[in-house]
Amino acid sequence: MEFSPSPADGKIEMQQIEQSSSTTSLDSILNNSDEEEFESSHPPSPDHKKYLYPKKEFVDNLRPEDVRWFYKREGDKLWKPFIGYDSLRIECRYRAATLEDQAGIDVDEKILVRGGLYDVDVPAKTCSPIYWTVSGDVSMIMRGVWFYDGSWQPVEDGYASQIETEHMATFFGQKLHVESFTTSPSKGPKPIIHNIKFQNFHVDWNSPSEVFLFSESASSKIMRHVSKSFGWQKSGTSLHRGYYCEAQMDDKPLDITHLVFVVHGIGQKMDTGAIVKCCKDLRERVEHIKHKYHSHECYNKRAEFLPVEWRSSLTLDGDTVDSITPHKMKGVRSILNSSAMDVLYYTSPLYRSEITHSLQHELNHLYTVFCSRHPYFEANGGKVSIVAHSLGAVITYDIMTGWNPINLYDQFVSSLINEESANASGSADVHSDLDKAKKHVKELEILLQKVHEKQKKLNPGLNFMLENLFCLGSPLAVFLALRGIRPQGKGSIDHILPTNTCKRLFNIFHPSDPVAYRLEPLILKHYSTIAPLLIHYYDSHKKTAYLQMQRTAYAAFTGTNSREKSPPVEEETDTCTPEKEISDINIVTVKKTSPAFSLSKWITDFRSSKKPEKDFTAELKMLEKMDQSVEEFEVNVIIDSKDIDKTELEYRLDYQLRERSLENSYMALLTSHTSYWTNKDVACFMVMHLLCET
Repeated sequence: MEFSPSPADGKIEMQQIEQSSSTTSLDSILNNSDEEEFESSHPPSPDHKKYLYPKKEFVDNLRPEDVRWFYKREGDKLWKPFIGYDSLRIECRYRAATLEDQAGIDVDEKILVRGGLYDVDVPAKTCSPIYWTVSGDVSMIMRGVWFYDGSWQPVEDGYASQIETEHMATFFGQKLHVESFTTSPSKGPKPIIHNIKFQNFHVDWNSPSEVFLFSESASSKIMRHVSKSFGWQKSGTSLHRGYYCEAQMDDKPLDITHLVFVVHGIGQKMDTGAIVKCCKDLRERVEHIKHKYHSHECYNKRAEFLPVEWRSSLTLDGDTVDSITPHKMKGVRSILNSSAMDVLYYTSPLYRSEITHSLQHELNHLYTVFCSRHPYFEANGGKVSIVAHSLGAVITYDIMTGWNPINLYDQFVSSLINEESANASGSADVHSDLDKAKKHVKELEILLQKVHEKQKKLNPGLNFMLENLFCLGSPLAVFLALRGIRPQGKGSIDHILPTNTCKRLFNIFHPSDPVAYRLEPLILKHYSTIAPLLIHYYDSHKKTAYLQMQRTAYAAFTGTNSREKSPPVEEETDTCTPEKEISDINIVTVKKTSPAFSLSKWITDFRSSKKPEKDFTAELKMLEKMDQSVEEFEVNVIIDSKDIDKTELEYRLDYQLRERSLENSYMALLTSHTSYWTNKDVACFMVMHLLCET
């Protein structure tokens, strides 16, 4: 399908051209003043033959492969090119709109682009996100036909259309010379075959393939005058017709094999749309780690991350909490109301159900929209996982397990009535009262059951099976402990999360994160003495599979009575703590005093000194008494390997990030809870479990 623009269609009034040029500063491009803004991987000069498509012999209509479409958000300086697959489909839709016979073509249908996260409205020339709504994330799109040399940024639409019209009207069918593909004109003046003038610049043609743009600014005119006086060839910006490489249909992303929903925790009301940026950060780092370090293992797999906003649409109490907030330190209180208050809302029986249903509805809605746009996903056995941060992990867990405090309370009341009935005397009045109470409770149970069934019809749970649940900086263990979850002495985690609900559960946390807690001691009590597995550095060359890493105990339980800091361990090792394997434990002596300071030694040294003691007798006696109390407080713990519980978990749940050598624990206390999204170690961990494992 060929498209031949006529000169009449391409004529644009000068006023319209000037308006269309407002999106990009012409002088900045001509003078290369914004070169630092270009990406480090900007396209090479066209004299690099390996990047060029086959040269044409004659001036002809541009093919769809020669054109490249671009997008740019408001406020951005540079246009970004669509990949070849996206650009070709947009160009075909653009050309179809010019056909007289559009039978069977829906020109208003939007085109899925940018990995399936955005769609393009060609008539409106906009590119909008599909799965989230954030102001400022809608981009403009532009058709690139003529391009500036070096940067390969497109000439503005209005200018490019008129330049293309003049070029086709003047040179259509003429032969192109091989030597004309150089980036700069040959030495010596060349005659100007054709010229077109605009308000701020003019364009000269020295040949059908040698086109130069000259600015009409004062500085450019001075430079040209100086060059001419010295006999130099006048300089201008070379323009190229057609993009530096062809758009190819095979230049497309892989099909999505693993869909990952990213659920935020508290604070979304305070910073609406923050989860979109966090999800983008995580997505980019996962892609970077995959291509740089694991391209061989997962070359044909792709994970896509979608942000899930469950808080933005909720009003909950309206403005009641704001109205009762004191005006003193209003800013700090407002931040707390918009962040930490979400925890109180969720623990409230009044708002908990509303929050749960909001997240549940959003998850199901996003999955339905995704499958409608990617019909191959379910057919190819695509997997689904969830990455949940902070409170979001608790809400997600409750949705998956169907935990409901109302049902638990109902069971508790019923058990109390049955217990009282068993212990009641033979009095007829007491039995009569109990029968009435039972009848009333039964009626309430039926009513609650109807309400519960109605809610299940409106919210039938998740519409997909979960492969993995990644909890980042999660307080889930505290919530479960307060609900009465206790270790059962078995390695299975079915009493916490049945495998038919989710195959794997990962609890990832930073050691300085004040919100995060461990899960493993809720499965097996003795795992409180077992260190969590350490997450590998993303750039480590030696990465032992997590399933093969042996469990290790904390220093206090490994046969050492010293609290001294162990020497640093190199990054390439699997652990960086002073633990030893459990099998090495025989006898352990734990002293509560620190070897760095001995009170008895200090008293002895003080008495042997020549300082007068008459003024310190009372103080010395008090110190001696304290020293005696400390000695009595020393505990000699003897642990025999026969008495150690060697029951192991079916798989490890707790994974701890390694602290960097220069990382300050007190500073990390403030930043660690929100650092997971940009942490490359976390991204590497997810690549290994989402894409590299079968």
